[in-house]
Amino acid sequence: MNPPKQRIRPVPSPAKSPRVPASAGPGGSDRIGRVGIIGAGHLAGYLLEGLNNCNLERRILVSDCEPGRAAALAQPWGAQAVEDNQILVDQSDLVVLAVRPADAIAACRRLRFRPGQVLASVAAGVPLAQLEPAVAPARAVRVMPISSAAINRSPTLVHPAQAAVQELFALLGHVHVLPDEDGFRAASVISAYYGWIYALAELAVDWCVRQGVPGEVAHPLVLETIRSTADMALAKPQSIRELLDLLATPGGITRHGLGILQQHKGLEAWTLALDGVLERMRQPPA
Repeated sequence: MNPPKQRIRPVPSPAKSPRVPASAGPGGSDRIGRVGIIGAGHLAGYLLEGLNNCNLERRILVSDCEPGRAAALAQPWGAQAVEDNQILVDQSDLVVLAVRPADAIAACRRLRFRPGQVLASVAAGVPLAQLEPAVAPARAVRVMPISSAAINRSPTLVHPAQAAVQELFALLGHVHVLPDEDGFRAASVISAYYGWIYALAELAVDWCVRQGVPGEVAHPLVLETIRSTADMALAKPQSIRELLDLLATPGGITRHGLGILQQHKGLEAWTLALDGVLERMRQPPA
């Protein structure tokens, strides 16, 4: 008798993310106030999707230099598109700047901000020294979320600390406040590292398929393995190195594979990539 086929449990779909309550702390969403998002690119879409899971969509305005793009982005998530950026600023308490980094300062200089407003810039590489005079008398804060904000799982960097910004982005994942801008810049490189993990996952899935593993098994197997690595490291008291040493036993397959990676400088290439992105972020936005 043939054994029964094992059912493969699929990785949960982001579309099925649970709705997160908007009042997740003292003051709840009242401290956040009205939120406006300038820009209608991919990152703005991820933020809107995550905020939609928190029942905040009706408190969010969206604008773009092309009004049609703002309307197309806002409509699926129940947000409100406005026809220009100044109207959005006039009607918002917290403004999220989600435009291309090279366009960020020029976009801010065309706008009139008021005292008490906060501008949270998610434009990578644009320093406070440029943002602050461009948005005065509003306060400027740098923020670095990643695309998993769409499923409320984004580790998000913030500098400097600001209560409303931290509360808003805490709805989209865990917030890490950095004490200085150099630390913020270095930590922001991990948002690029996040993208490289997708490339590594694709490589492993494709390799499995070439070796005869069915795609419907290879895809969740690789992604569940990556997820379980993070879950294990976050849950256990040992350091990452200690957990690795427990796996890389003498004569074992983990140590064998690590030896090959080290021989071909595979891990060193990751350090070079991190260094390269950090150097790029020290340059003026392009």
